[in-house]
Amino acid sequence: MVLALDADHLAVERLYRSLRADGTPNILPLVMNLADASPALGWRGQERKRLEDRGKPDLVLCLALIHHACITANIPLESMLDWLASLGATLVIEFVTREDPMAAALLRARSDHCPAYNTAAFETALHKRFVVDAWEPLASGTRILYRATPRNT
Repeated sequence: MVLALDADHLAVERLYRSLRADGTPNILPLVMNLADASPALGWRGQERKRLEDRGKPDLVLCLALIHHACITANIPLESMLDWLASLGATLVIEFVTREDPMAAALLRARSDHCPAYNTAAFETALHKRFVVDAWEPLASGTRILYRATPRNT
């Protein structure tokens, strides 16, 4: 089973309709803002578990996520990577550099321009928590894809 999470309702709806039309039963698209994820809910918090308590993933795929978490939601880079490492799964993560048009637009909206968000800081934090198995700059020249395994597993 694959969980596909996004905070964008329209993106999730489009994915749901596409999967339904294709007859793909093993992908569950869910609307979820990782920066403000649902806690355990229901009687004594037992009816609906928080995301981390619903099962251990084999793979975590983070495409076009880290810049939104760090720049828009103001989640420290190290904290985001700590959480990803705590999941104990292989990680495929895309780092969107400051020079990328989307990251640049997000940075312009911040008065402090988020100086801690940069490639060197990301790689230092990533290597501290993960063993990087592979990395590849993408065709845009402003995004890098990494595959890594947590150091604590």
